Amino acid sequence: MILAVACFLLPHLVAAQDTQSLSVSPTLFEMSANPGQQWSSNLRLINPNPYELHLYVSVTNFAPLGESGQGQFLSVSSDEATGQTIAEWVAFKQREVVVPPEQTVNLAFTVDVPEGAQPGGHFAAIMVGTLPLDDSDRSMKVETSQVVTSLLFLRVAGDVREEGSIRSFRPEHALLDRPEATFELRFENTGNVHLQPQGEIKILNMWGQERGIVPVNRRTMFGNVLPESIRKYTFSWEGEWSLADIGRYTAIATLAYGSEGRQFTSSETSFWVIPWKILLGVFLFLASFVAFMVWAVKLYVRKMLSMAGVTPELHQLSRRTKHPHRHRVSVVAPLEAGMLDLRSRISDSGSWRDRLCALRDFISNYRLFFAAVLLLCIFTGSLVWYISSASVSERGYEVTITGAGSGITISSEQVEYDKRKAGVTVPVTEEPDEEFPAILMVNQSGVSGLAADLRLRLEAEGYTIERLTTSLDKQNHNTVIVYAPEFAEEALELSQHVKGALLSSYAAASGTETPITIYVGRDLENGVQ
Repeated sequence: MILAVACFLLPHLVAAQDTQSLSVSPTLFEMSANPGQQWSSNLRLINPNPYELHLYVSVTNFAPLGESGQGQFLSVSSDEATGQTIAEWVAFKQREVVVPPEQTVNLAFTVDVPEGAQPGGHFAAIMVGTLPLDDSDRSMKVETSQVVTSLLFLRVAGDVREEGSIRSFRPEHALLDRPEATFELRFENTGNVHLQPQGEIKILNMWGQERGIVPVNRRTMFGNVLPESIRKYTFSWEGEWSLADIGRYTAIATLAYGSEGRQFTSSETSFWVIPWKILLGVFLFLASFVAFMVWAVKLYVRKMLSMAGVTPELHQLSRRTKHPHRHRVSVVAPLEAGMLDLRSRISDSGSWRDRLCALRDFISNYRLFFAAVLLLCIFTGSLVWYISSASVSERGYEVTITGAGSGITISSEQVEYDKRKAGVTVPVTEEPDEEFPAILMVNQSGVSGLAADLRLRLEAEGYTIERLTTSLDKQNHNTVIVYAPEFAEEALELSQHVKGALLSSYAAASGTETPITIYVGRDLENGVQ
């Protein structure tokens, strides 16, 4: 009899109707063996309750179900046993275990791989529950008892094939009005052993500047892909807003897999970030600017013709005659005439007040010229700002991974912290104070890596940083430590290690898991080394 039960590839817990809890460790066994070899290990059964637990142990085969990282348990009855599945190779010294209150019991088991075992991957799950998990009436007992699982991934030596590729990689929407996109990556395993693709997804703007990195399986966030199955990963990316970053974005996924020899696969997709309302305003401004400049140039040319003694009628006639009567006038003649007019007005003025009035009248008479110069300066300044802003190599971002159970959020500052921590060994001068409250750190400086450097320094001094994030919509110059009123002394102590930091208290007790938050400002740019 085969029974299918939906579950995540990651270890999961089926909630019970009472308040008792149960856990096992490790939650995943990855092993390799040759045909005819025996493999032994122990499973820890943890009882955190103030009363003993009577537990029942069973083992079932495991197979993928769908593309969302779920699977199914396939129990094999005695009349269906063939000796070719891993569930039939696992043996326990005992199937019923009593775990005393608040204690742990080690459950020994062995895996006897037969001589004729098929090479490749074999998968099973050890199921531990508070009620017997027999084949009969299994579904009812799973619903009314608490069950935890530990997965067994066995690799039998022989003709092992490690083959996989990115089946598809695409954004949910190809056109966006903000730098916020959701991506779907599907990895197909066409081999006969499980694979764990590792690598990264890099997001670039139209100028080739990096705007996000999604680490794939660097900390086993996603899980494995079983043979002959497709695993779908989903993540959401939110970048720091900038008008200079509008346009076409490119996301490049590069993954490596295989334990016997690393193989690589890659895929590329693109999407557009176009804020229609803002872009419409920019286009209207540019169109108005061009129209005004064309009109101003025509007016300037008419002024030159007038100074040359060419009337509009004579100008039209000059197009039909070979030698019209006119004076030669330079291109800057209107400007020279304007300067002479200004000099004449000022020389005729006696007092400073009269000169200011003359200057005001001069600007009023030539207001169109000054308006054109002002618009030209604004346009040039905007163009310089756009180019400098587009050339910024690093901006903040956040990535939320939802392809492995609960969502995991990774900020750009956390990525910078991981890079720095991996590249430099920071000596710890003091032991961590376990009684010190949890600390949340937010980078509001707009400088990538500034909060990461501060975190490394504080951790070396014995402080524990619970979480590190990046503010995408707010930048501050000053560093501020915000704390709950009951932790005023701890915040004051912390401020002595963060030079120049301001202190601010909540109006009442925060009740949050991180009662102290450090908002890192730009003032630490030269202080954190």
